[in-house]
Amino acid sequence: MRNRSTTAGFRCVPLTPLLSILVLTLVSCATNRRAYSGIDKAVEVSTFKKGVELIDEAQKSNKPIYPKKNQILLYLDRGLLAHYADMYQESTKDLGQAERLIEEAFTKSLSADLASYILNDNTKEYAGEDYENIYLNVFNALNYYYMGSLDDALVEVRRTNEKLRVLAQEYDKINSEMREKYKNNLSGVNLPAAKPVNFNNSALADYLGALFYRADGAYDDARINLLQLRDAFITAPNVYQNPIPASLVLSGEEGSETAEELQLPKNEARVNILCFTGLSPAKEENDISFPLPFEYGLDLAHLRLPELVPRIDTVTSIELVTEAGKKIELELLEDMGKAVQETFNAKYNTIFLKTLIRVIVKYTSVYAISKAAAESSGNETAGTFAALAAKLTFDATERADIRMERYLPAKAWIGAVNLEPGTHTITINYYSGPKKIGSEERTIQAETGRLNLLEGICLR
Repeated sequence: MRNRSTTAGFRCVPLTPLLSILVLTLVSCATNRRAYSGIDKAVEVSTFKKGVELIDEAQKSNKPIYPKKNQILLYLDRGLLAHYADMYQESTKDLGQAERLIEEAFTKSLSADLASYILNDNTKEYAGEDYENIYLNVFNALNYYYMGSLDDALVEVRRTNEKLRVLAQEYDKINSEMREKYKNNLSGVNLPAAKPVNFNNSALADYLGALFYRADGAYDDARINLLQLRDAFITAPNVYQNPIPASLVLSGEEGSETAEELQLPKNEARVNILCFTGLSPAKEENDISFPLPFEYGLDLAHLRLPELVPRIDTVTSIELVTEAGKKIELELLEDMGKAVQETFNAKYNTIFLKTLIRVIVKYTSVYAISKAAAESSGNETAGTFAALAAKLTFDATERADIRMERYLPAKAWIGAVNLEPGTHTITINYYSGPKKIGSEERTIQAETGRLNLLEGICLR
């Protein structure tokens, strides 16, 4: 049995500075989610340009829905909606700004001091999630393709997987440094095992890389991207629980593998279709009880941590219909919701450790004061009352940071069809079970020997 009066390894922090911090945390509050209702409605009915306009209008008000500390979210949300609205130049500008601010915020976090661990995260500038940082490059790659710059599109694809490859290592390093810096605070605390991360490259990014390299005539590079895509399915089973789409399956001798997607028809135009559906998981606050080696009723702390919960994702199948009535069933390429969860796991370990350190520092101070109250009065009850009063105040200031981008899709689907060169109108039907819940028409000027890429969106 644990000795509840043991405090070895816990350093006492003066309470007065903490009370000043409490004032900051109590007056800090997250933006009311109802403020986004108009934008959410526009997204639900696929009027994405209207969504962009509503964001711009809201930012002009006296109380903008994206305050200064949430500028990254402004650029992410606006950039994604601008992309869906075919406003590619604006989208590229917004997503590029979001990426720059995320990189700056990450650099600042590496030099954070103790005060930053005591502060409620909601009081600070939003630094962005890794999955937001990763997927913004995917959409920027598409922006550059539609603007006619394959070279820039390929740069964005490579940045996606470069970020993924260093993700887990960066947080392992941060966690090790935190444990070493606050080892006295963490002495006597049984830390849970870290959540594993198995997501080193994105099949969606590899798919786009293969298409862009194919369009550039670099078939060997395109083949390498498909090999990486195959590896993604093997090494990240939590993300890729679906089979590899048939057109991307490689066959042949090692070193000269090929796939349907690398074999363009000579006299027909191949049209590739990429569809995004649903909305990726949302953050919610989760209250976790965690044992601590204190007495006076301070032996159980409440850690309020962000967790991801599924959002709307009703599309279960997608059908492509040509003008001639030919029907193609699209295949799931990447469950972006599962990728978001796996990527979030890398940062979650750090969030947990930061939250725990913050709570321990607070409880250490409360314990010291409570013990002093009990000793001066000669009454243990006085110490318990002092502890409970302070504990209620401290617990009220603990709030998880559940800020996030709002319009990242849940799934990416692909398909392809070979057509006669010329202008074609293609219908994309979205189904939830047997019921058709959405439909859109896309027109494309299909040419032989080049990349003809169509994109569909159904975020419902």
